[in-house]
Amino acid sequence: MPLPSAEASPPDPLTSTGLHWRLSVMMALQWATIGAWTATLATYIGANTQPLGDAIFGASFVGDIGAAAAFGALFSPVLCGILVDRWFNIEHVLSALNILACGLLIAMSFADQQGLFFMISVAYYLVYAPTGALCSSIALRRLPNSARDFPRVRAMGTVGYIVSASLVGLWPLLTGHSIEATVVPMWIGGVVHAAYAVYALTLPLTPPEETESGGQFSGVQKLWRSRGVLLFLGFSVLAAIPFRGYESFINLYLNQNDYTFPAWVQTFAQYSEVLVMVAIPLLTARFSLKSLLLVGVLAWAARFALLAFSNGAAYPWMTYTAIMLHGFSFVLVFILGQLYIDRLAPAGARASAQGMHVLAVFGIGTLIGSRLTGWAQSVWLTPLGVDPPPYEWQKFWLLQCGVSLAAAAMFAIFFIETPLTTGDASASPQPPEPGPEELAEAEAHNPTA
Repeated sequence: MPLPSAEASPPDPLTSTGLHWRLSVMMALQWATIGAWTATLATYIGANTQPLGDAIFGASFVGDIGAAAAFGALFSPVLCGILVDRWFNIEHVLSALNILACGLLIAMSFADQQGLFFMISVAYYLVYAPTGALCSSIALRRLPNSARDFPRVRAMGTVGYIVSASLVGLWPLLTGHSIEATVVPMWIGGVVHAAYAVYALTLPLTPPEETESGGQFSGVQKLWRSRGVLLFLGFSVLAAIPFRGYESFINLYLNQNDYTFPAWVQTFAQYSEVLVMVAIPLLTARFSLKSLLLVGVLAWAARFALLAFSNGAAYPWMTYTAIMLHGFSFVLVFILGQLYIDRLAPAGARASAQGMHVLAVFGIGTLIGSRLTGWAQSVWLTPLGVDPPPYEWQKFWLLQCGVSLAAAAMFAIFFIETPLTTGDASASPQPPEPGPEELAEAEAHNPTA
């Protein structure tokens, strides 16, 4: 069942092509910021964890650091969504948040204590977490046909991620040494944040939307009362739990098993992501939303199973296949989710709806996933007092596979797709079609008819 088209925003003075390019550059900068350093963060932490390196971090900190992203995504995306839905232009808030993110990321690179590093990370994600929802809101509101055009624009975000991650991964070709275990990737991310802050001020003006009557926060209240919205957000939480295990440990896994240019190998995931993103309009026109989401969750289970049985570098094709399944697992779950939640949102609450989606995926889901991942790390990867660490990767990946299969089973049983304006709290009544008598009467009273 195809996703219904969103109501078009007021026409932009730019040509359609010019608008697409400007929004595409925005997306590229949005994801280049984290592509530069998050992919190698586990390797940096591992290089500074006893007995592998300096004693800055504890044995389970690679998993625990995911909680910083979760804490940041718990409140700020919804709060910023309310602010831009009611009072501020989105592009102004986006610029201010990127200035703060730049300073915090640079400060994080100089932190030499675990507690300080974690606190700065939480502060960073408090200002970074809303930016993804905000840039998506700009694109969804300004694009004339968001169902068709948003996936293409969002694909440029993945291209930005590929460029920045490839720069870090292929650094040895430029300088002769790797920077994956250093703070340099954080500095690169800070520079991209600074460029993004400036560029955001050049984006099309996106002021608060007009709201329907019923109070300033009526749109947000309808979101929280909508069974369709809450059910989908609940599913998003389940699907996001194992995501943290992959994000936190895939770079460390590749480095430990001597894959060449690990950070660059990780970008294979983004190549597949671009292909699936571009195919979204075609897929949604031919398959139901539930079918596509279920395929996405099952793709997560498949990639974890492949990693579990790849036996390090013994079967590299399994590892490469697992990485390239990212296109289906990420796009069909999270990007399609952005489009769906935008369709369920009433006018004046679309940025808040995106914030709620970020809260579910990168807040609650990531928080649960980070705690599960931290526990699994302390049991199977780097248990306290065990030297050298056992790194039982198969058990670690199979745990993530089991969680994905459980999420897929619950989704298949309980999820029911909610039509755009049917049975939803956000629905507004539509006037009935006029009959022949009403039309005749209208023509009789209209001298221009």
